[in-house]
Amino acid sequence: MGSRKLPPRLLRAERPSRALGVLVSLATVGLSTLLVYPLKHVAPVQTLGVVYLLPVLVMSIFWGLAFGLATAVLSAAAFNFFHLPPTGDFTLRHGRDWIGLAAFAAVAVVVGLVAELARARARELDERRREAALASELAQLLLGAERLQDALVPAAERLAQALGTSAAVIRLGEAVAPGDASELPLRAGEETIGALELPAGVSAAELERARERVVPALSSILAAAVHRESLRAEVVETAALRRSDEMKTAVLRSVSHDLRTPVTAILTAAGTLDAHEPEVENVAEVRELVLDAGTRLWILIEKLLDLSLLQSGSMEPALAWCSLEEVLGEAIELTRAPPGSFQVSIERDLPPLQGDAAQLERAFVNVLENAVRYCAGSPVAVRARSVGERLRVRIVDRGPGIAPAEQERVFLPFYRSLQDTGHHGSGLGLAIAKGFIEVNGGRIAIESQPGNGTSFVIDFPIASRSEPPAPHLAAAQER
Repeated sequence: MGSRKLPPRLLRAERPSRALGVLVSLATVGLSTLLVYPLKHVAPVQTLGVVYLLPVLVMSIFWGLAFGLATAVLSAAAFNFFHLPPTGDFTLRHGRDWIGLAAFAAVAVVVGLVAELARARARELDERRREAALASELAQLLLGAERLQDALVPAAERLAQALGTSAAVIRLGEAVAPGDASELPLRAGEETIGALELPAGVSAAELERARERVVPALSSILAAAVHRESLRAEVVETAALRRSDEMKTAVLRSVSHDLRTPVTAILTAAGTLDAHEPEVENVAEVRELVLDAGTRLWILIEKLLDLSLLQSGSMEPALAWCSLEEVLGEAIELTRAPPGSFQVSIERDLPPLQGDAAQLERAFVNVLENAVRYCAGSPVAVRARSVGERLRVRIVDRGPGIAPAEQERVFLPFYRSLQDTGHHGSGLGLAIAKGFIEVNGGRIAIESQPGNGTSFVIDFPIASRSEPPAPHLAAAQER
């Protein structure tokens, strides 16, 4: 069987009210006096004084030494007046009567002191429990927050509530309390990590209690929180450096092959020329090879520069009103795809688009080139229309489609599908297209099922000419 616990009322540190104590004292002494009457028939009256020990014990335990002594005197008087001969007066004629009174007083003193000690221990344990609960709450607030600075205000409010003050402030670093407010330094070893600021009017006792009981725990928790935030910052920085290294490695791996191919073609073609008597046909062929390889090299370098500017956040659009139909037409021409590669359907009277026409053209060129690359000889459908408050462009090919697991990754720089063995792009086009579209306030998404082709859906908000530029574009327009 498990051990039984005493009722919480018997263990509480606070004393009951004095008025209740007076009533209980009178009632228990009265009951004891009445109880002695029937007991006189079975025991000598002088031995029945022990009956009055119960009120003395009860009052000493629950109301303290003073009430115990008062109840002892009252018990001795009642016993003497009602039961010790001669009854009806308070005269103590025998020494044993004085001994009984002394016994009552001794019991009251001993039990009262023990009860006071137990009550003091109970108060101390209760304070310790509250302090432990407060430390636990502060640890959850300060160690569980994403940013330590955001947790200081709720932690200070909880401290003020626990200390019974109107307010409290937790500051990091060296701080000086304004005015006549009290400041308790928070230290980790010899280093000051912050301060606890309490308002003016806090009593010296409360201030000392906060210094001895609250400050040590708060200092330890705050030091751990500061150290944790420092470690988190180091982890984030390390992760960023690692991602940067991984990106550099990926760039080098991808670019080394893509750069080497046109350079090799240029060198090989130049090596076939006779330096002294070059043949006309050979010169023409070499010229075409060098131009083709040089163009591929220039396009790759341009893409790398665009990607670098987009990732650094320094690519700002030159805002102007432009025609979506003209942007798409120019982009289709820049793809240099064979005639009949596109089926274009553009809604009449489309509202103008606010953006950087050159950036939008380059974005559409990359998406269109990707669609042509995978259209398997079928024309690519290009449709533009207004949908609600947005301009929507849908570019649809009839290629093999993109698996759901790959649809988010196709916009990553240098990403190439493992199933894509028939094409040798740089893996930069869609990443650049997404960057240019988003920096101009648009968004791009994929709708695709393997074997059923792919749709790239590009949306732009419709802006009124009387409206100011969108917030994310305003800074760029001011430049």
